[in-house]
Amino acid sequence: MLALARRVPAVAGVILAALGCASGPLSAQDAKRPNVIVVMTDDQGFGDLSMHGNPVLRTPNLDALAKESVQVRQFYVHPVCTPTRASLFTGRYPQRSTAIDTYRGRAMLDPDALTIAEMLQGAGIATGIFGKWHLGDCAPMRPIDQGFERSVVHRGGGIGQPSDPLGAEGDYTDPVLADQGEDRKFDGYCTDIYFDGAMRWMAECRDADRPFFCAITPNAPHTPLHDVPEDLRAHYAASDLSPATFAEEPGWKATFTDPDKLARLYAMVENIDQNMGKLDAFLESAGLAENTLLFFFCDNGPQGRRFNAGLRGSKGNVHEGGIRSPFFARWPAALEPRVVEEGYGAHLDLVPTILAACGVAAPVGHVLDGTNILPLLRGEEGAADGTMDRPLVLQWHRGDFPVYGHHVAIRHGRYKLAQVTNAGQERDTPPEWKPQLFDLAVDPYEQQDLAVERPEIVERMTATYRAWFEDVAGAAMPPADPEAARKHWWPKPIRIGGDGAERVVLTRQDWRPVAGNGWGQNGVWMVRFEDAGPWKVTATMMPNANASRAELGVWGDTTDVPAPHSAKIPDDSRQVVFDEVTGFTPGATFALWCTLHEGEKEERGGPYQILIERADG
Repeated sequence: MLALARRVPAVAGVILAALGCASGPLSAQDAKRPNVIVVMTDDQGFGDLSMHGNPVLRTPNLDALAKESVQVRQFYVHPVCTPTRASLFTGRYPQRSTAIDTYRGRAMLDPDALTIAEMLQGAGIATGIFGKWHLGDCAPMRPIDQGFERSVVHRGGGIGQPSDPLGAEGDYTDPVLADQGEDRKFDGYCTDIYFDGAMRWMAECRDADRPFFCAITPNAPHTPLHDVPEDLRAHYAASDLSPATFAEEPGWKATFTDPDKLARLYAMVENIDQNMGKLDAFLESAGLAENTLLFFFCDNGPQGRRFNAGLRGSKGNVHEGGIRSPFFARWPAALEPRVVEEGYGAHLDLVPTILAACGVAAPVGHVLDGTNILPLLRGEEGAADGTMDRPLVLQWHRGDFPVYGHHVAIRHGRYKLAQVTNAGQERDTPPEWKPQLFDLAVDPYEQQDLAVERPEIVERMTATYRAWFEDVAGAAMPPADPEAARKHWWPKPIRIGGDGAERVVLTRQDWRPVAGNGWGQNGVWMVRFEDAGPWKVTATMMPNANASRAELGVWGDTTDVPAPHSAKIPDDSRQVVFDEVTGFTPGATFALWCTLHEGEKEERGGPYQILIERADG
């Protein structure tokens, strides 16, 4: 890792004037721009670092990075991944976009949303992402549609989910990934592939004299846990992983009871740490370390109740354990290592902070919800108080719309107001407003509810939340008219046809369920055909489907919606092919559906995946 003696005072690398340049070699002025790397892991909690008191986990490279960085001890994210990613890449609350949940078509970023990649790309900065995107698998929601020049990502919310490419389900080792939008098989373990690919690309950017923005977003240590580095798993399997090992933990106690799963989780985290060591060695050897701004943090709290440094709660929860993340920012040319105990930051802040560091202005009139925290990172006088003067609202739950008071945390100054409800529940009406109040300055583990004792603070923070809800969440609310509301909450359509969408795979990740439950449910995909066809549509069934006939059709607002197509499912086959599908009005939006039948009437649910490609080649 970088020697601390190499640190220099802050330099003019933070260019506050907006600069614009075309792609290509840098001018002398542009050369002051830093490279930017964002590493965000998946489901790694605050306690998944040895430096945070974990008595078992080995993270020497991350611990060393922390010592060379500005550490913001109070850094916030959303309690699940898609809202965090939407905020990270847009600098806005997820409720301002269409990426508000993790599945059911709610994890697709509005194509009109302006991303940090698009803003930096417009200034001649190379942009790349390697790992998890989880903001849309199909055009026009893919990374390559949203400003990333280079993209190697897996589909959906994680490897091992219904969005996996057929024949490569659950493959953490030798996975099939979307390389520039096209499926390609890779050799190796997924986390290693992301880091190695990112480093190769960064070397190419260096050779082309282009500064870069690189997002490395591994899906580890997200489940499933069946495929992890064996040597690391064996090490942790031989360790004492009983709750008693973590008994000295203050606050919230670890109660993880499955040592095999914990060994696999920790193996994935240590593999991330090893890759962070490789990344650091690469930056040194490539001569990039000094003027590279490197961020490290996590997308939400840990899945499951394992050691979390005493923080209350875990993934999906708006207590601190679900929304607090480690945060390290290293920039040798401009930042002195320090620990920031006062003040707080959030994922929303990365866009304005990176723009300021790179000397790129957001478009005139474009509103960012985040705050530039470079002053906080530099330790400027009053910067910590400035971050605490602004309220931060983190709300997430299942459902198509925000619901007032449903699973939300409000941080403002030293106080936190939280209403913890069943986040997995989809509600249409607000729950009774009975929030908890915590003074995090003296009660970081949220042990004492002060709501009854300090009603004036509850009232003040409730007013803050109400104003936020009317501004941010209110914009996401549907019109009163039921038909207009239906159109409002359905996701933006997936593009079928045209450049980059000649072959489109639709999965249960992005459909809107309309009937049934579990794996037997059925749903629709919002699609827009660029031309009438003909199209070849191949529907793949669930492994346990027992159907003999399939129907394919669309709902739409045009009067010339084509009639449904019907096809017999071959015996002992999981696939059925609809040839020469035509009649779609170009540019019109349809809800595409496919229903399986046993006999003539009994519906058996929907398909596993659908492939749509040109029938005429």
